[in-house]
Amino acid sequence: MLINNKMADKTRSEEPSEPEQPLEIEIVYTEQEIAHKLSHYGLNQKSLLANLEVNVDALQKYTLLEKEANNLFLIDLKNALHNWPKSLDLSQFTQQINQLIFLWLNAIQNGLSIQNILNCLSGLESNSLFSKENTKKLHLLLFDMVAETTQQYQQHQLDYSLNFDQYTQLPNANLILSALEKTIKEASPNQFIALFSIQFQIARNRPVFSHILTINLSQKIASILKQNIATDIILFHSGNLQFDLLIPDLNNTSHLDLLAAKINRAFEEILLLKHDSVLVTPFAGAAVIQQSAKDSLDLYENAKSALENAITKHQQFVKYSESIEEELQLHNDLESKVLEAFSTDSLTLFFQPIIDLNQSTCAGAELLLRWCDDTGDNVYPSVTIEILNKVGKGKLFTRWLINSACRYASELIHEHHLPIYLTINLRAEDLYDIELQHLLLQTLALWKISPQDIVLEITENGFLEYNETSLSVIQSLSDNGFRLALDDFGIGFSSLSRLRTMPIDLIKIDQSFVRDIKHSADDFEIVKSIAMLANSLGKEVLAEGIEDKDCLDLIKQMKIHKCQGYYFAKPMPFEQFVTWAKQHQPT
Repeated sequence: MLINNKMADKTRSEEPSEPEQPLEIEIVYTEQEIAHKLSHYGLNQKSLLANLEVNVDALQKYTLLEKEANNLFLIDLKNALHNWPKSLDLSQFTQQINQLIFLWLNAIQNGLSIQNILNCLSGLESNSLFSKENTKKLHLLLFDMVAETTQQYQQHQLDYSLNFDQYTQLPNANLILSALEKTIKEASPNQFIALFSIQFQIARNRPVFSHILTINLSQKIASILKQNIATDIILFHSGNLQFDLLIPDLNNTSHLDLLAAKINRAFEEILLLKHDSVLVTPFAGAAVIQQSAKDSLDLYENAKSALENAITKHQQFVKYSESIEEELQLHNDLESKVLEAFSTDSLTLFFQPIIDLNQSTCAGAELLLRWCDDTGDNVYPSVTIEILNKVGKGKLFTRWLINSACRYASELIHEHHLPIYLTINLRAEDLYDIELQHLLLQTLALWKISPQDIVLEITENGFLEYNETSLSVIQSLSDNGFRLALDDFGIGFSSLSRLRTMPIDLIKIDQSFVRDIKHSADDFEIVKSIAMLANSLGKEVLAEGIEDKDCLDLIKQMKIHKCQGYYFAKPMPFEQFVTWAKQHQPT
């Protein structure tokens, strides 16, 4: 028995659409299989085939009395039986049976009951000398074939659902290794075989997207990939916005770079879906082996390692090399250390003083994450936070940060009597968390401090889309008395837009503009213009990166009254900061 997938050969130009209809398959018997079945049921082949006819009255009775009579495949099945030819040979009989199978499977797939199929088939009778006995055997044979083909169809549907994506109709990750093994086995000596793995990431201005959007996006991506790869390349949909390309005969490894460039160009524009538009970025990794290597698992794992390396380094394409494995091992080790440090509360916060130039006092401090690994090497805060975000601990980190900041603020105010505010950097994802304001207010109440004691910094270069959700979160923070600071002002593409649309209280001029204002006229004018703009809008201004007295004197000329930098103090632990802050209070 042959099972043909009638949906396997889809055209490459087909556009993404609604989820596909259930898979249409065709089950076909050979002449030898039909002959064997006739013999098994004690039916004389020559006698039966010469004396088959259809009881039209019985057929009409069964089909018209059923509620499912409007099923188009049932109508076609009825017509095929009505037009049953007389005096068939085995080949013709096999063709007729296969046609009936196709019709009854599709009828069942479209909601027809099996009983209705059996009623129809009961109209096929034998008018030979032993007609009654032969008709009974024939019906048993046909009913057995209905059961057998239905079971085969259901099994094929199950196998298909396990091994193919429902929406793109592409083979999934379950079939990659077997396809690799088959390709390697059939390859000629010294033939190059490559696996090209791609992970599509949605632009950061779309942190939340629905399941339907993911489906439509997967279909769109699959369509574009099909249009940009050669016909001999096997495309797999191996996960959430993940695709693999099996290249069975790679002429030159440099062709992988050309393929990566072609795919990158194909996804440079925003993808227009039915009810949405999305910008995606493809990250790709590839690995190559020769037929003589005969190790499909190595090829698969190497391609995935290259992909992981590409994502980690934010490179759009990486080809596997042994050094990648070493880098990934180091990165994985670092991930484990960060997670251990977070779970054991080993992360610490340092305090960088914020100076009020009008009074020459410490007005506040920015909290900066500090952590070093077991070798004593300091790990960048951005790396630590990126790892925590990657493993799903980002929200827990925000909770830890808020609680730590409020605890320190409470100690400064209530125990040390220092009127000092603390600033903390929010993750971009925090601005989509509608529970953020409740978490802040609850923590403030726990430590008996007010919203004015905590300044919330929004990093300009890491900001997500300013949409209805973020607007609601930001506005609720402002309405509850929290002051908002726009950090790294000037280095993002939409700084001025943030000033216009967000309830910002404080602008922090990025140190890249401040540090060299003594030597750079351009930097001097930029900082001066930002200060004038902020003052005209009623915003407080803070200059970062003050490292010498000359820089400080120029900052004072611009009517900037808050600043921080190494000229005053480097970030320091809490106990040291308390001592320093007490020394820089009004006398």
